[in-house]
Amino acid sequence: MKLKYYVAGILSLLLATSCNDFLDLTPISEASSGNYYKDATDIESALSGCYSSLQDNDLYGQKLIAMTELRSDNIEDINPGGSGGIYYFIDKFTVTSGNDVVRSVWKGLYNQIYRCNNILAYSGAVTDANLRNQYEGEAAFLRALAYFNIVRLWGDAPLILEPISAQEATLYGRTPVADIYTAIENDLKAAISKLEATVSDERLGRATSVAAMALLGKVYLTEKKWTDAASLLDNLINTYGSQYGLLENVADVFAVENEMNKEILFAVRWSKTIVGEGHDSYNDYFRDDKTLMDNRLKEAYESTDERRSLIEYKRVDSNNNVVAKYYDTFDSTTSTVGFDIPLLRWADVLLMAAEAHNELGYDGSPNSLAMKYLNEIRKRAKASEYTALELPGQNEFRLAVLLERRLELPFELHRWFDLIRTDMAISEMAKVGLTITANDYLYPLPKTEVDLVDDQNKFPQNPGYN
Repeated sequence: MKLKYYVAGILSLLLATSCNDFLDLTPISEASSGNYYKDATDIESALSGCYSSLQDNDLYGQKLIAMTELRSDNIEDINPGGSGGIYYFIDKFTVTSGNDVVRSVWKGLYNQIYRCNNILAYSGAVTDANLRNQYEGEAAFLRALAYFNIVRLWGDAPLILEPISAQEATLYGRTPVADIYTAIENDLKAAISKLEATVSDERLGRATSVAAMALLGKVYLTEKKWTDAASLLDNLINTYGSQYGLLENVADVFAVENEMNKEILFAVRWSKTIVGEGHDSYNDYFRDDKTLMDNRLKEAYESTDERRSLIEYKRVDSNNNVVAKYYDTFDSTTSTVGFDIPLLRWADVLLMAAEAHNELGYDGSPNSLAMKYLNEIRKRAKASEYTALELPGQNEFRLAVLLERRLELPFELHRWFDLIRTDMAISEMAKVGLTITANDYLYPLPKTEVDLVDDQNKFPQNPGYN
């Protein structure tokens, strides 16, 4: 069954309106302060609000997808006049600090952090130690996920680890990237120590220690901490490979009737049968009337590769042709669809491990861990497996992993971050006719934030933006 992301009673209203963006907090009422959190029920309701916020249009409901997937070379915006061009400008790297999508995602991520900070600050209201650990672990995981997105999208950013008032918010400057990554690592280590590896059916969709390990592995990979990444990911694979793993048929990974399968480690979840829990329509970036898919992606699959069919468009109704990976039919009662968006899955873990081992030292032998992990993905897809003759050195292997990630994980919000992490963004975007520089690796800080602080020493704009 799907876990319903809901916020109970008055708390949903308070948390939904308690802050507009990081530096534009409205006064927080007594009910939403520590005085509200009196017992485990209150903390559980607040935590449900954290998961629910992932579905918001500011985050994985719409705009965060634009800032990640649309930014990549997978798809191109073909509607320059839509919404005043705010999405088109993101796609074409002409975005400005006044872009409403950028501001909305900033707001959504800091709202998520605000919610998590409250839970972690007032978790003492939960008297059961095991339950308190669970809630703290989930909140730490969700806060780490938010900060991981922030640091990759904007670089230096305010690091807030406790509830703050509107007045206190204006005192925060931009914290260096390295310090933010330290906080992310600490949160994920806490989540790993506090959470179980699996959850009960009624809590499907909640964070687990395995999801936290996978996310920490991605953090290490992004920081180029190859030894830490390889060690952690190997441990994850060896310890939990019997509980999690690749499904035999890649198409089954995305089957809406069984989306929380053993390959999905963490996903943003929707349910079309519950009012308010489904997508109103298909996301623009999964439809062929709003975007154009890069031909190089489609042509990169071998003829036998079963993943190719997952990016073909399927007809849903007269207005929707959607990529098969996210195909679903509209519910007759709610008029919504309910496909999930996976953020972490086992195939990603294997490819991260292959990348980390190759960066530590090339080994093209069939039994090397890097080659083994890479070919597990190829074999499942019915694609030809690599040999040392095809990948004779470290750079060839590095490029093969990058390509394999594109073939395995398109439209799962990884491609843009993969290009930045591997220093391939400039060359790959040039292949689709876009000239970018290293300044384009980061987005501009929202103009509203820069103007409010009005201190270039404490809160400077990113290079290349006004």
